[in-house]
Amino acid sequence: MSLLGVETVVRDRLGMDPNSLGPSALPQAVELRMKARGIKAEEEYCRLLSSDSGEADSLGVELAVPESWFFRGGRALFTRMAEFVAARAATRAPGQVVRVLSIPCSTGEEPYSLAIAFHEHFISPKEYRIDAFDVSSRHLERAEKARFPAFSFRETGSDIRPAYFRHADDRWELLPHLRQLVRFRLANLTDPAFLVDEQPYDLIVCRNVFIYLTPDGRRRAMTSLDRLLAFDGLMCLTAGEADRLPAGQFTQASAGEFGLYRRVLAVDVVPAVWVPQPETKSTRQFANEYEAPQQQAIPVLAKYAEPVAPPTPQISPIESARELANRGRLIEARAACDGLLRDMGPSAELYTLIGTVDLAEGLSENAAEAFRRALYLDPHHQEAISHMILICDQKGNEMQSAAFRRRLARLSQGGAA
Repeated sequence: MSLLGVETVVRDRLGMDPNSLGPSALPQAVELRMKARGIKAEEEYCRLLSSDSGEADSLGVELAVPESWFFRGGRALFTRMAEFVAARAATRAPGQVVRVLSIPCSTGEEPYSLAIAFHEHFISPKEYRIDAFDVSSRHLERAEKARFPAFSFRETGSDIRPAYFRHADDRWELLPHLRQLVRFRLANLTDPAFLVDEQPYDLIVCRNVFIYLTPDGRRRAMTSLDRLLAFDGLMCLTAGEADRLPAGQFTQASAGEFGLYRRVLAVDVVPAVWVPQPETKSTRQFANEYEAPQQQAIPVLAKYAEPVAPPTPQISPIESARELANRGRLIEARAACDGLLRDMGPSAELYTLIGTVDLAEGLSENAAEAFRRALYLDPHHQEAISHMILICDQKGNEMQSAAFRRRLARLSQGGAA
């Protein structure tokens, strides 16, 4: 029995792409909601979903991904954002706070990380305001309780728990004076009416959301973010999402700080101009660079020795699909990738292979989306970064290409991305 009707509602109303969540996410979410509503037939649930907007939101709660941890992305990033807020606060009149938006905030680790960073930079709570939004009421309930498992502190670096948390059973509870610095609210970023009555924000932190949205959902989200960002504010995105910013309208906040962007202002003497790029190698030539290495020849044996058959190489299912792509058998490679995605679930290696097949078929937009998903799962995946450099070069996006090149150079030298 098909869930096509449910998927249509999820795409159109919530702006979410169920395929980005893995093959089992939507069926499991529907099963949970059917049990909660006492419904046994999927057709009946589809009818309910189409007529009850509240049920669509409840389904979105089940689909939302609670993937977050403290200081995700590194301390340096949060230090830079704290410095920006401190500088803003120093120029504001009394009562004019610096406004910060965290969307989606998941279970609270990101906005609380901002609060801790602001505290460490001696910014008075009277000088700023942190608003945190998420589509999941369940996530917001956990965020407001501010009790976190040890896994929420997996970012490398100094342990923040002794200074800012206390033991609470098997959890770590954020101290009250920090917990009260964040306001949590329920909202959907893809809703065209998202925060229509709010004033602009000086800093917007919006990471790891575009990968889960449909193209129309991404457009709606970006429209809202563009409307809500102050004229001279900063926006923080992840490496795989920055090219979603409107072309020619944003630039990196400062050299080497990938992830923080500001608008291109009138004082910028070099406007964003598209420059035609020289013709690049064909996708077939590009794919040939990734041909599997040739098997070494079997050594010649003594004249009267028994013949020995060469060992049969054992390759993974992903490598089998890659070999099909390298041979130009793209339809078979595509089918193999779809099967692996269904059976094994998403991985950076698989999404990178899917992107390579898309490139070979001339589907550069699809390829870019696949490489973004690969980088979301593994920000250090050098092959995906290399492909994104090629795509950005072809689009004439020099700023983004340069950022990816710096990222690749740091990884090649053994540094952090």
